[in-house]
Amino acid sequence: MKLLRCLSLLVLALGGQAIWCQAANHSIVLHAARLLDVKTGKIIAPGEVLVRGDRIAEVGVKVSRPADAETIDLGDRTLLPGLIDAHVHLFLHPGAEDLQTVEESVPQRTIAAVLAARDDLMGGFTAERDMGTEGAGSADTAVRNSIDAGAIPGPRLRISGNAIDILGGHEDAIGFNPEQHVLPNATWANNALELIRVIRWQFKEGADFIKIYETGHDTLAGAVRSAVPLRTS
Repeated sequence: MKLLRCLSLLVLALGGQAIWCQAANHSIVLHAARLLDVKTGKIIAPGEVLVRGDRIAEVGVKVSRPADAETIDLGDRTLLPGLIDAHVHLFLHPGAEDLQTVEESVPQRTIAAVLAARDDLMGGFTAERDMGTEGAGSADTAVRNSIDAGAIPGPRLRISGNAIDILGGHEDAIGFNPEQHVLPNATWANNALELIRVIRWQFKEGADFIKIYETGHDTLAGAVRSAVPLRTS
């Protein structure tokens, strides 16, 4: 799985085709018409990448070729490094966010997150920062750990678990029947002591960082979005 992650920097050039490792020390040389050199910001031609096992060993116009190396000619394509997305929500999908977090179970949303992580990797993203499960608790810990263990394909993840908000604030369940007691898409923390407790709990459950919604509920007037300032005691 590590090789798949390394080589996913090339999936845009490959048109979404995956390359799998045949052996731990197997060498592969990828040859293409062009390669993006990010250090210089220039396109070089041709472009080659040497992969040994689960590591990219060499990049350039022409790389060394070990005796056991397999050469894959990608033709008129461009090689480029893996992409990074610093704000994703793997546990959400296109559609009404407030409804999907209420109607879909956490196991269902976790399965969707696993599939989204795979699709992102195949789309060329090798590192992502997931900015909250939106009501799925610390399920992102399991997704991140499974990717790290090589059990499922996906980009390297940095996760925040469930975000933190205030009662009646952003990501609280506003607009629903109050008697149904619909849960928020974040964890409530209404004062300093509660905030400390929730942060400690989220780190305990595997969060890499903490996301805090600093405002109250959103309002939309015309094309302008505003929010009520956060106030705690």
